[in-house]
Amino acid sequence: MIKLPIGPSEDGSRLDRLLRKRLPLLGLSSIYGLIRKGSVRVDGKKIKQDHRLQEGETLYVDVDESEFEDQSRPNAALARLTKTDFFKRNFVVLHEDQHILVCNKPAGLVVHSGSGHQRNDNLVDLATAYILSTNKNHAGSGEPEPPVLMHRLDRDTSGVILIAKNTGVVRLLHDDMRAGKFAKRYVAVCHNRPPEFEGTVTLGMKRGGGGRAGMKMGVARDGGGAESSTSYKILEYQNNMSRLEILLHTGKTHQIRVHMAHLKSPVLGDERYGDANADKAFFAASPLPRRLYLHAHKLSFPHPKTRKQVTITAPVPKEFVLALA
Repeated sequence: MIKLPIGPSEDGSRLDRLLRKRLPLLGLSSIYGLIRKGSVRVDGKKIKQDHRLQEGETLYVDVDESEFEDQSRPNAALARLTKTDFFKRNFVVLHEDQHILVCNKPAGLVVHSGSGHQRNDNLVDLATAYILSTNKNHAGSGEPEPPVLMHRLDRDTSGVILIAKNTGVVRLLHDDMRAGKFAKRYVAVCHNRPPEFEGTVTLGMKRGGGGRAGMKMGVARDGGGAESSTSYKILEYQNNMSRLEILLHTGKTHQIRVHMAHLKSPVLGDERYGDANADKAFFAASPLPRRLYLHAHKLSFPHPKTRKQVTITAPVPKEFVLALA
């Protein structure tokens, strides 16, 4: 039996995703089997696979210790990644100090290992490699700690992403996020144009949402679901394409993509929620790269230690301008 106290770095993690990281020798079906049989419990209670773990809880897993991977310290072997072309292409630092690391994630890079993605091909491992190679991650003395991803971007979304370099600031950052002290601004290229020059979309969203097959999230047609809110402003409109500045008020999965599709202005290159025919016509006539045209442009938040407001900007990719030319 494994006993794992949930600390700041695991706070908010989904149970199944945490188990995938900590039980790398077990397949996903085996992990779900453990959950169904009650061999995974939180504070002695049987829970579901999508349970969000909270700091202070204790996770119990009925497996042999040989199956369990201790992640209290980063894997030192990852330092070698900094010598690879993959690292040089995909790891860009926008800001760094003793406590935080802010990166410009390229489109196509996953943020963490998971289904279909192994170690060494994700942002967390690249950040770990960087921290190990520079040994600049911690405030004070001691061994480096594993970096903690503070929020996520979809694989195909580029832009600003925040990483905590030590567990001492994770709780402070989480608290500020929950208090609404983080501002996340995006730039998107969309087909058509939204109904207003500037507006706010507030909708109930839920998994599936009654949309077409393949949609992960959608609008709750029955009036239920979790409330989601997005503001937008048109920066430019021509050739039946819009470039928008978008401000998130909530952070639901695929929120911007669902909201823009709902407004009949789907994001260019969105293979899940977008307009496949319009995308096909656009890319057939354009030399621009086929990607999701959604970019996390700016992130503002109070620094976890100084409490001064920090604003980090990731330059808008040139193709976002050229798409409207």
